[in-house]
Amino acid sequence: MSTITIDAAAQKLTDAIFSGDQPLNETLTVLAADLGLSHISYIRMGKGQDEDLSVLTAVVTFPWSWQLRYFLKQYIKIDPVIKRGRLAVIPFDWEELIPEGAAAIAFFEDARAHGVGQNGLTIPIRSRKNWASIVSYTSNHSYEEWQGYKNTNLAKLNIISLLIDNAASRDFALPRPEVKLSERELQCLIWSARGKTYKEIADIVGVSYSTVKFYLDTARHKLNCSNVTHAVAVAIASGIIPSQALKGGL
Repeated sequence: MSTITIDAAAQKLTDAIFSGDQPLNETLTVLAADLGLSHISYIRMGKGQDEDLSVLTAVVTFPWSWQLRYFLKQYIKIDPVIKRGRLAVIPFDWEELIPEGAAAIAFFEDARAHGVGQNGLTIPIRSRKNWASIVSYTSNHSYEEWQGYKNTNLAKLNIISLLIDNAASRDFALPRPEVKLSERELQCLIWSARGKTYKEIADIVGVSYSTVKFYLDTARHKLNCSNVTHAVAVAIASGIIPSQALKGGL
């Protein structure tokens, strides 16, 4: 399986956010193919702890036959991905959900039979607003290929998931935040978007590790984000970091 090109994925999503010319599910269909995946789904839920947690928004690329079956069978009441995802704070592989019982096994067998995919990974997104979201990725590759794909691309999938959440949140009309980052804050944020560690950024920029941490923390606070990954995604989605800046030097 191929390595994700983050700038290409970011470009597609930011184009969708700003232009509004293409429905999000169509953008996700193209994105899934580009990333070597079968399907992508986005689900936003209320934050409550009760078993009747409502789904506020759903954008999926799954076959229509599965969407119809999911509705008719009322799978939302037993869906192990929804059950885990509404409370999860870290990504989880669908393989982890199989031990939850016969109902989970039957659900995943039915999903695979309807073209959802042999493998699945879900990334939870926690907003400061009153909702929780999950972005799921599926594939039909072998177990070994899937493990390698996740190990190589998980950090990038985290950023892509936040971009998808931004696209859904803003209904394809994300305004540029009234935020002014300093040159150093922006520089450190761009290098972080390119996958560099704090130490690597410090060496590149020529400052100390603690100074890099300071710049990234202040950038994160200005963007009202919970962590640096979230700040990178918001900066890309809003145009503070142009997608072309993810490729070239500074």
